[in-house]
Amino acid sequence: MAGKRITIGMIEEFFVDELDGERVFRSLERADFVILHCIKKLSEESEDGRVYLKELGTAMGVTMPELSRMINSIQDKGYVLWKTSEDKTRTYVQLTSRANRKIEKEQEDMREVFNKIKRVIPHDELEITLATVRKI
Repeated sequence: MAGKRITIGMIEEFFVDELDGERVFRSLERADFVILHCIKKLSEESEDGRVYLKELGTAMGVTMPELSRMINSIQDKGYVLWKTSEDKTRTYVQLTSRANRKIEKEQEDMREVFNKIKRVIPHDELEITLATVRKI
C-alpha cells in the first residue's frame, strides 16, 4: 500500500469484510466486557478472590457513583453478585458462572479474530503494528 492513501472506507472494509470483526462483542456488550474483565483480573490477583468496590473504582478510574451504576447494570444482567464482608464494613463483587461463560466466549472470539490477523500480517510487521497501536 505504499503511496496509496488509506481511507475510512478501506478501514471499514478491512474490519467488516476481512477480519470478521463483528464476531467480537456479540455475546457481551463492550462496556460490560471491560468491567467484567477488570473484576476477573482483580479477583485472580486478590488473596481471597474478592474484588472490593474501592479497588475496582481505582483500577477503572471511575467514581463510586459511576461504579455503582455500572455494577447495578451488570448485576441486573446476572453477571455479578454484590456481597458484604463478614464485618459488614466493605462491599465486594463476585462474578457469576454466567459472566465467566460470556467472558470465555468473547475471549475465544477475540482469539479467532487475532489469529486471522496473524495469518495475514507477518510476525515482524505485527509487532510494529501492535507497538504503534499501544502508542495511540
